[in-house]
Amino acid sequence: MSERPDPAATQLPAEGQPRVIDENTDLSTLTDQEIMKLMEGMDHQEDQMNKPLISTPVPLSVIRQEYEKGSTQILKKLDWLAENGWDQVWRARGDGDCFYRSFTLAYLVRVLHSNDSQLEANLAYENIQRALPAMEHCGFDKDLYEEFLDPLLALIRSFAEEGESTSTEYGIVQSLQDPERSNCIVVALRLITSSYIRTHSDLFSPFLLSPTTFLPLSTDDFCRSEVEPCGKEADHAQIMALAEALNVGIRIAYLDRSDLGSEADSVINWVEFGKDTSEQGRPLTLLYRPGHYDVVTKDVLPQV
Repeated sequence: MSERPDPAATQLPAEGQPRVIDENTDLSTLTDQEIMKLMEGMDHQEDQMNKPLISTPVPLSVIRQEYEKGSTQILKKLDWLAENGWDQVWRARGDGDCFYRSFTLAYLVRVLHSNDSQLEANLAYENIQRALPAMEHCGFDKDLYEEFLDPLLALIRSFAEEGESTSTEYGIVQSLQDPERSNCIVVALRLITSSYIRTHSDLFSPFLLSPTTFLPLSTDDFCRSEVEPCGKEADHAQIMALAEALNVGIRIAYLDRSDLGSEADSVINWVEFGKDTSEQGRPLTLLYRPGHYDVVTKDVLPQV
């Protein structure tokens, strides 16, 4: 006797309410519109996987072209960024790890363009070393997290060594386009983030919510489900934890449809994380579009 589909999986939603389609859904019950939506999602995912993990910078005007027929608020925000010198965007692949990849690129470019790259590299190296005891305290395998950290530490050390090919913007991008190296760094940063949240649970517990149900999660559940697995997008809690763990300021320009402010400096909503986000503190600067992070800078485009 053939099995009947689970009624719960085939039941259509109330009128006007899209139903959730998952592995339990009987495919024979899909409408033409639902099939088209699934196919579009698969095409988008395949397109993302064909993009480089990190791209060389493009002019901000390229991003603007994507919105020319869209929201006027977003166009005005992009124009404000351009008028204030934010002239290039370094794109990260939209695979759920874009924040950590963008953080890595901005972190290394910050070292590269400091007045004393060797000193800045040493400070970055020390900040990472100070994060290690928390990882060990949380029970992460030392051999494992040191192995994941090694590619990032090697890149940082390269700034103190003359003649290293990574000591240019293009060299950094090339290094981060290598999947094995880039993915190791993503895992390492996720473990640093997780260990900071776990060891500061009193600070973070009010903000640890499920992104799907918006219900509170325990520190352990949040870190296991939303921080440590690759492909999980970062939100404010993860960003704040990584900024604090590595003692670096982060400023994120939110490119959304929110109303424009009346003041000249409030056209863009800059969200700040970390101890020093002033211009003198040279924070990492990212561009956020719903569900995605890239790096935005004022630097001159590299001559490749």
